[in-house]
Amino acid sequence: MKTELLLVRDALQGAAPWMTQVLRDAGFNVRTTSRAELGEIAPAEVVLLRIGDRNPTAVCWTLHRQGYRWIVAVSGSPSSQECIRLLNAGADYYIDAWLPAEELVARVRVVLRFAAWLSESYDHGTLGHQPIPNTAGRRTHQ
Repeated sequence: MKTELLLVRDALQGAAPWMTQVLRDAGFNVRTTSRAELGEIAPAEVVLLRIGDRNPTAVCWTLHRQGYRWIVAVSGSPSSQECIRLLNAGADYYIDAWLPAEELVARVRVVLRFAAWLSESYDHGTLGHQPIPNTAGRRTHQ
């Protein structure tokens, strides 16, 4: 089953329809909603939204408690300060809504790859760590 993306339209001006179309054209399963409906609908694995609240930490934790595993903060006018603030507040990734189509798709694929890797690691209890062989004292060159 494909991972579903949920794009929250609010505060993204004209970017939401464009992002939705670009991601759907790339083969992603994209659902859109408004912020008001967010707590009432079934969560998606990945939610993309503009986090403009004065308390972004509360927004991120609320979304995680509602079942959204990956929060991608989207900005229509990105800045380094905003990116740092939102990542530190709990967003899992940050993107510019107006990236070129190919870059937008590539960045969303990064999030999905990481999500799949982490999910697989949790499912197998490895958290992605493999045992490191003890090679102390052995020569590795010939």
